[in-house]
Formats: sequence, structure tokens, C-alpha cells
Amino acid sequence: GHNATSKTVEIVRLATWITDEIQDRIIPTTTHSNFFSEPTVIMKLDIEGLEFKVFPDLVTTGALCNNIHYLMGEFHYSPGNHNYYPITLTKDERHVLTDRKAGERLARQMLHFVDVSDNCMTNISLMDDESYLTDPHDYPKLN
Repeated sequence: GHNATSKTVEIVRLATWITDEIQDRIIPTTTHSNFFSEPTVIMKLDIEGLEFKVFPDLVTTGALCNNIHYLMGEFHYSPGNHNYYPITLTKDERHVLTDRKAGERLARQMLHFVDVSDNCMTNISLMDDESYLTDPHDYPKLN
């Protein structure tokens, strides 16, 4: 609108952030969960079509498989997500997902790769779960 203001924000590569902030962290000695017996890293990935660019980077760098126990999120290929396409995957524009069917094929291939990998601890759930909104625990504090 006419009252909009511009803000400059820092862009962070998620794979680098996970490696820098999660990989060598000090593991807490207690958990606040009835579900897990030891500290567990859970990540929600709901980035409105950019998962087709971010997910491969998380896998190929090892950031996902070496650091994240559970990943919840979605790949935007269902019929209601047709407005995301085409999605250009590379800077040279040689690789483009032209429609949601192409997105679904790529997503299934990437998820299968993680699922069959012996070296990946990540469990993936394709749920767009919003229950964190009612979680009574405080968010972790950054030092």
C-alpha cells in the first residue's frame, strides 16, 4: 500500500546456520517432553515453494541428516498450490519445475533419497502442523 515501508533483511543460508548453530551445540541434560527421552532437534520447514531449492542443499551439505532428528513440513505440489509454478531451480534457468506434477515428482525423489539413506537420522513428516502455536513451553534462548 501507499504506507508501506522498505526493510533490508539479512539472508541466511539455512544449511550453514544449522551447521554453525546446531551441530556443535551443548546438549541439554534434561528434556521438557513426555515424547523424547533425550534432547531432540525438530525442524518445521514451510517456506512456500522454496523447499525445492533449500531441501537439496540441506541434504547435500549433511546439515539435515547429521543434525535434525525430525523434519515436519510440506512440499507445495498439491492442486491448490498451482500458483507457485513455474519454479526456477538454478541461476542459469536451465532447471525449471514447470507445474505441480513436476514438483511432486521431484519432491518424492528427494524424500525417497533421504528415506533409504543409511547415514541419515532424519525422520520426515509431510504435515503442515500448526500445533506449536499452543505449546506451553518457552522458545529456546539464544546466547
